Amino acid sequence: MRRVLATDFGIWPMLQHLERASDHMIATSEYWARLANYLLLYDQIVIPTGNLQILPVLRLMVGEAAFDELVRTRSIVFARFDQWFGYAGNGEGLVYFQISDGPNHPTSTPNIATAFFKPLDLAITDMLSASNLPSTAERKAEIKNLLLDNVVQLPTPVITEGLRDESYKDVLGSPHLRDFLSLRNSGRSLDALRDIRPDQMVVFNPHVPPEPNSSREIRAVLRVVFENFLLSIGGHVESTEITGDADTLNVLLAKGQRLGYSPEGNQAFAQIQKISGVPDLGAAFAAKQISPTQLLDLRNSKHAQALRDWFALGAPSATEEETVRRYIETIGKPGLVDSVPTKILRFATTAGLGAIEPITGAIASAADTFLLSKWFPGKSPRLFMKQAKVMLTNSPVIQPPLMRGRDRNKPCSCGSGKKFKKCCGR
Repeated sequence: MRRVLATDFGIWPMLQHLERASDHMIATSEYWARLANYLLLYDQIVIPTGNLQILPVLRLMVGEAAFDELVRTRSIVFARFDQWFGYAGNGEGLVYFQISDGPNHPTSTPNIATAFFKPLDLAITDMLSASNLPSTAERKAEIKNLLLDNVVQLPTPVITEGLRDESYKDVLGSPHLRDFLSLRNSGRSLDALRDIRPDQMVVFNPHVPPEPNSSREIRAVLRVVFENFLLSIGGHVESTEITGDADTLNVLLAKGQRLGYSPEGNQAFAQIQKISGVPDLGAAFAAKQISPTQLLDLRNSKHAQALRDWFALGAPSATEEETVRRYIETIGKPGLVDSVPTKILRFATTAGLGAIEPITGAIASAADTFLLSKWFPGKSPRLFMKQAKVMLTNSPVIQPPLMRGRDRNKPCSCGSGKKFKKCCGR
């Protein structure tokens, strides 16, 4: 099964203007295209979340019926955390925390900032109440019951156990990071870096650029912790791939330096394979040329599943023409292929499950099909957990969420009037 941890759809705790994160996703066509491509190329999309703010984004993008089906079949899985972290002064260093509504906050007023840390049922209620999508009381109850049955509650204390030590080891064991921090903090403990007051705590958030006078060193340490947090989640849900950015690559490079692997990571991949002229269904979905129902029927066709299985194996001997043919078979409608733009797709073929060297910028820069921008300018590849997860802290791995079957007796979206199982689902 191809399972991606879509960190680019994660919305992380922040104290002000939290709504801007989801508004940005809705207003940016790249996110619509990215979601469609994930649905076609992965069996399961795992989205890390705390306050479930991604719900209105997905409901708006794919519609209510498709949203219900994707959650019910666990094609999309929400992996929920309920703690966050920051860097505290007075020698405390990395700390984890939860916040709650103040005593004067009306209980009837939803608060999406504190919903990260509330029990799941209350977090769902707050998010449904705060969303501006029109919903009846009955519809809200349906969504709440659907989510209560399908959201994966991450064991956050287990995930964060050892996270501080792992992150500090990455910093101290990497010449690059260690030298950067020692410019102004030589001889100081990582728990007692400069430029923070004894009563202050710096809360990390990748959505928010640093303050002009904030400590670059403290933010660098928190970034390492954040990337390890994501890798730990990816290991717990057994992701085969994880989205990331240049900072993610730097952390993996630091791990490689610390553990003694070559910085080039020359054993991580056997080859980078390029496929030209692939129909860009993501762009077509973002441009409303493909409906959500059509997208789901394409996803559930036997050709699409065969394509995902083929990618999961790496397809080391496949030719470029064969790959394009398989991709077009997934669509099944040549007229549609002619109407959408094309793109170049590149993917990495792994050298084998025994390869444990980290992915590095040198290798990744060649794989520019896997480029994903996060909140600010800068591109980066998806990262293969087959390599990355061996670097995680030692902690139990929970069972990955299982998928459920689709109702194949529903009418096919192609308009034939036949049942899906008798038409495109054959």
